[in-house]
Amino acid sequence: MTSPEISEQSKSSATAATSGSLSGRSFLLLQGPQSLFFRRLADRLRAEGATVAKVNFCGGDAVLWGLTNPAIAYTGDIYGWPEWVGDLYRERGITDICLYGDWRPLHWEAVRLAHVRGIRVWVFEEGYLRSGFSTLEENGVNGRSSLPTNPKEIHALAQDLPDPTEAKLENDLHDKVTKAILHHAGNFFLWPKYRHYRTHRPTNIFFELLGILPRYLKRASRAKTSQETLKAFEERTEPYFFFPLQLVTDSQIQLYSPYVRVQEAIADVLSSFARCAFPKTRLLIRNHPLDNGLIRYGDFIRGFARELGIEDRVTYVEDGNTMKMIRGSRGVVLVNSTVGLMALEAGKPVYCLGRSIYNLRGLTQCLPYVTLDRFWRAPQAPDPELYRDFKRVLGERALVRGNFYTDKAMKLAAEDAVERFARSERTKPKSGMMVLRLAEEQGVAEVVASLEAVPSGRVGEKTV
Repeated sequence: MTSPEISEQSKSSATAATSGSLSGRSFLLLQGPQSLFFRRLADRLRAEGATVAKVNFCGGDAVLWGLTNPAIAYTGDIYGWPEWVGDLYRERGITDICLYGDWRPLHWEAVRLAHVRGIRVWVFEEGYLRSGFSTLEENGVNGRSSLPTNPKEIHALAQDLPDPTEAKLENDLHDKVTKAILHHAGNFFLWPKYRHYRTHRPTNIFFELLGILPRYLKRASRAKTSQETLKAFEERTEPYFFFPLQLVTDSQIQLYSPYVRVQEAIADVLSSFARCAFPKTRLLIRNHPLDNGLIRYGDFIRGFARELGIEDRVTYVEDGNTMKMIRGSRGVVLVNSTVGLMALEAGKPVYCLGRSIYNLRGLTQCLPYVTLDRFWRAPQAPDPELYRDFKRVLGERALVRGNFYTDKAMKLAAEDAVERFARSERTKPKSGMMVLRLAEEQGVAEVVASLEAVPSGRVGEKTV
């Protein structure tokens, strides 16, 4: 087993202030977003009396954390990781771990060990409500979220809760791009030290650049083409449905949907639309703004639509105002994108092909209650009171203001996160597997919960 590499500076600086709302708690930060956010979070944690340690998995982690900042380097392979991190939990007396993306390699094992040991798990992600918010949930996010699924429970929990108030923030795209470049540069130059590291992404960044660079260079002409296409689309008066695409690398697609490739979802939607949508209705498809350009979705959609005989009713664009597209539509069809929450906010019918936190009866339509074939002809708007209460519970349990990229946004997110750590009662994981998000599965979930009635506490310690 590879032992933790800990500098003397790390040992001495791990001790924080002796007073504060988090005094007595020991936080371990694993891999964070591609930004300086975990540095800001560590500062806030120490200010509140917590001790903080950071593990770097790769050169990018080390660069963004700061090469001179104390940290623990994990330079082993995936096979030695469980025992290594388990030893670290014991040696440091870890009470809480923080990470970005609970499904990533190394995180997966660390989370399960933490649950067994009684260590609290805090998971960050991009915001469920993207505008002005980021996501922070205990135990897991998305398909592993602990958010309630029963409308009665949602209404009861929301009674005394306020509506979430978004923070007004500047655009973070420049910060995202520059920090991503730093991360990948760190991975390249520090590869000899972290040569065992394997990214969670399905393709190598150098291969992705084959699509990203041409796409970046053509962004102006691409935007102009989309604008012209949308202008012609809007000149027609026939009603339409909106279908936003997701990234093929998105964990929402890979883990919480029936699809492996986005093309599979496109084929399902186009086939159903050709069979069952009213002849005068149209379908507007928009690519994800961060797509790497390696998959030619436009060619695939046009060719498939042509074979189905609906080429004149299907429009594909690369860019455009998503909310404007939602507002003009009869309804939105998607796998499980956060665009679904934007559509619910606008009061539009939503059909979910995959699992998501908002895929609840009364908010969306999905199998087994409603087929996609039927949705085209009878879309149902969401219950506004249920959505209002769901958003209040979401704000209380799963959102923090800010984001992970700009200075002001990182400050807000770190402050809200630390406040959540200090006030939140422990939330028990719903199950060791994927949390069920569909109403008809709740009976199964209750059986699973009954089988998991294990006394809580810190277990799993080594015996001599």
